[in-house]
Amino acid sequence: MENAKNRSGGIVEQHLVGAMLEFLFKGTQIPNYPAHAADRQTAREGDFTVSRTVYHVTATPTRNVVQKCSLNIRAGMHPLLLVPQEQVYRARSLVEYEGADDLVSVFSIEDFVALNIIELAAAEGKDFFILMKEIVQTYNRRLEEVETDLSLRIELR
Repeated sequence: MENAKNRSGGIVEQHLVGAMLEFLFKGTQIPNYPAHAADRQTAREGDFTVSRTVYHVTATPTRNVVQKCSLNIRAGMHPLLLVPQEQVYRARSLVEYEGADDLVSVFSIEDFVALNIIELAAAEGKDFFILMKEIVQTYNRRLEEVETDLSLRIELR
């Protein structure tokens, strides 16, 4: 994410979370849309919905995404807002301003991915770095399926 920070526009973030969700919820279809397909245009509650949890992934949190989280709450869903580490404070402030700070979970994308890789590696008895490589491969596949800018592929050394 650090390497793509000024040129991703949220693409890396969304596909990385999508890849992570594929690993977390094996057997569940995790949709793969272009990163800039608006939720309203595709009739989605957020970027990803698994059971009653709606994942909102954004590089730059705005009041608009927090209002979508409020709509999720009213619909009986649990919104989870994932943002880059340096945007967590802003996202939490926006959620608090909306009066939803007790109902919206806000996490950094970096923490979300890292913690889930650690837990999955332990649960599956896999090496952390091997699992991380598999998730990066899944990220690259998801990116190639729906995006035109393939310069955002992650190359592992």
